[in-house]
Amino acid sequence: AETELLHGNIAVAIIIAAVFVAIAIVVESGVSGLAMSSSRALEAGTLSGDGILIVGIAVVQLVLGIVLAVGAISLALIVLEKLASGIELFEELRKGNIAVALTTAGIIIAVAVIIQSGVLGITSSLA
Repeated sequence: AETELLHGNIAVAIIIAAVFVAIAIVVESGVSGLAMSSSRALEAGTLSGDGILIVGIAVVQLVLGIVLAVGAISLALIVLEKLASGIELFEELRKGNIAVALTTAGIIIAVAVIIQSGVLGITSSLA
């Protein structure tokens, strides 16, 4: 990917940007949980048993968000490549095919939005 970026491959740049946006969308739910939990931990006493538990749960939420984001994006790309069997996805991106890049980027971001809802549901049940 670095080589393609250095050569000005816009298609690869679109995909990399979409992955960053997708991870940010999912991780945001973990970060907001961390922020809310931090204020609850301060109320409970940061070094108290409850405060430490609250912060621990918040860290688990954040890590869960990151893991789910990366896993979901990887899975989405694998599924997309299987569904579009007539298109060599990564080869088209190497060639600079903007249409393939935009379609793939849209799928990556859509998956991230769906996963974010799942992370919010899971993390709210942990809190």
